[in-house]
Amino acid sequence: MKYYIDIKLLGDTEISLGFIWQKVYAQMHLALVEQKNSEGLCRVGFAFPHYKELFPLGDTLRLFSYAKEDLELLRVEEILKNLLDYVKIDEIKEVPNDVKNYATFSRKQFKYNSERLARRQAKRKGISFEEALKNYEEFDEEKKKTDNKLPYVNIDSLSSQNKMKIFIVKEISKEPKEGLFSTYGLSKTSTVPCF
Repeated sequence: MKYYIDIKLLGDTEISLGFIWQKVYAQMHLALVEQKNSEGLCRVGFAFPHYKELFPLGDTLRLFSYAKEDLELLRVEEILKNLLDYVKIDEIKEVPNDVKNYATFSRKQFKYNSERLARRQAKRKGISFEEALKNYEEFDEEKKKTDNKLPYVNIDSLSSQNKMKIFIVKEISKEPKEGLFSTYGLSKTSTVPCF
């Protein structure tokens, strides 16, 4: 990764940082959807420089790319124009030469989701969603325990019209590993510089 741009989120007493994360992340996800290749992957990766230091994800979304043009094509200021009172967008910069650590930021999807399981059961057994949801109440208790351990961003899924949490895991590496990223800017294998 050779270039990056920082988007600093400016939460205050009236607008929470979590709400701003939700709006910014959703817009950046849509921008990456427009840039994805035929396999659904992108050349831009996300980093969270203050992961678990402030708000669980911090107050900065850092976008990385191998080529400056990839960041320019995102048109970050245009995409976030309705949020300019709540974000500060830096100019595109070169990654420092003295980076010693790298990280992967990946999405953690839990196999249990009571609403998803209930929808499947309701369809399969021909029962109401509410009735099926009662069968999965114990999943909600277990999920609450896990929800508190990983930072996440709430977003509205445009495809399913449901709210969903994007849980984000950070793993440190001493060596960089090139690759592509999902339309959420995340990857289990591709690293981004840590600085």
